[in-house]
Amino acid sequence: MKVLILGASGMLGTYLCDFCANEDYILCFPYDKNKSRLDFLKPQEVINEIDRIQPDIIINCVAITSFEFCEKSPSEAEQVNAITPSIISNHCSERGIYFIHISTDHFYNNKNDYAHKEDDPIEILNCYAKTKFDAENYILDNPSALILRTSIIGRSIRGTSFLDWVLNSIFNKKKIDLFDDAYTSFIHCKELSILIHKLIKHKPYGLYNLASQEVFSKADFAIALAKELNIFLDYELKSVEVLNVKRANSCGLDSDKISSLLNIQLPSMNDTVKVSADEYMKKA
Repeated sequence: MKVLILGASGMLGTYLCDFCANEDYILCFPYDKNKSRLDFLKPQEVINEIDRIQPDIIINCVAITSFEFCEKSPSEAEQVNAITPSIISNHCSERGIYFIHISTDHFYNNKNDYAHKEDDPIEILNCYAKTKFDAENYILDNPSALILRTSIIGRSIRGTSFLDWVLNSIFNKKKIDLFDDAYTSFIHCKELSILIHKLIKHKPYGLYNLASQEVFSKADFAIALAKELNIFLDYELKSVEVLNVKRANSCGLDSDKISSLLNIQLPSMNDTVKVSADEYMKKA
């Protein structure tokens, strides 16, 4: 099967490429993987490249994830995060291409460690969340598309991810502020890549949560990671309320629906901590 990963140079895209390269897939790249990437502000160029490649599966990992940028440039954020993905989804529907869209967990607030199901009410607190929810609504018009609400963690090429920041702080003995009221269900990109591979075999459609089997705070995760690495972490607990852009603080996901579909047990927080620690030690 020919797979086109949109956003192949991003955090999740990089892990997906590494995983798919070791499986029975033909990985396709727009233009040249090392020289260029598709411009989601120019959707027709994206469609033209899809027609040139003629993939069987498209996985869309492209998104503007900076809350601050989305607030400053809402039109650009809407185009990249919602409008262009919807155009791609419609094109996939017409061409018989299986489309997987990566969404977000930033839809819930003030419920602490509650695990949200796919049909729980949402609350839009910022432009980023609006664009991602708009995308979901557009893409649901495609009867054969799969939308995954998730919360990913991993290392990025630029070294700017949450996990990069935590690991660098741990090993450089920097004191950091940790949010104990920001709840999540982090899943490592390595774990998610394996599960997306399983989903491709089943080809489900519609909206699914796909994350850790547990809900925990970001502070819990960072402290557990330092403990796993057996290194002291100097930290102070803070609230997400200090951030400039208001954001969801209760982002736990209930992934029982997809766990039942695949007949698997999803990773726990400790599983994700161990994957993160092992990855760091292998690269250190």
